[in-house]
Amino acid sequence: MVASTLDSSIAPSLPTAPKPVPVFTFNLKLAGEPSSIFVSKEQDKALSLATIADGEIRTVENELGLEFDVSGITGFDDLNARPSVNAATLDCKLYGKTGSGAGVYVRYGGVVQFLEPSLLVMSNQKPTSEFDESYVTCNPTFTFDSNVEEKYQWVLRENFFGKGRFVRDSAGVLHVQYFIYVFR
Repeated sequence: MVASTLDSSIAPSLPTAPKPVPVFTFNLKLAGEPSSIFVSKEQDKALSLATIADGEIRTVENELGLEFDVSGITGFDDLNARPSVNAATLDCKLYGKTGSGAGVYVRYGGVVQFLEPSLLVMSNQKPTSEFDESYVTCNPTFTFDSNVEEKYQWVLRENFFGKGRFVRDSAGVLHVQYFIYVFR
């Protein structure tokens, strides 16, 4: 075993915990139920495809004065489930426009734990799950075309974390909703 040569006098002290600040929401309406692509017990994997029919990103009034609004969102989300751990990873790609018509590309990974409140909504046995009883997360990143409004460019300098849930609208259509946070 090799002895450590790091100087213990420069060991970091624990910083103040970062504060999450909600800055915008995602509301994504699915085009029907997620489609099963394949199930492989040997690989402990089940792949499903969720198609986003419509969606929006809306500003949450916040202490930082940050704004971000996108509409007409469409796209896809691959849900890569591992049945043995009752969870899935996300691989989502979304496309939308700002109010001035600038193109926005959103990509996020995340994790969904298949807890009972989420499963009840996904299986259409219950209309909603609460954010605090769900484990649905995302880490979105953004790419803009050259015409994006100056007031939205702050989004390119941040690391985001989303806390989500599943809900069905009055017609029974499945939605995924997130509150998206920055840390300060």
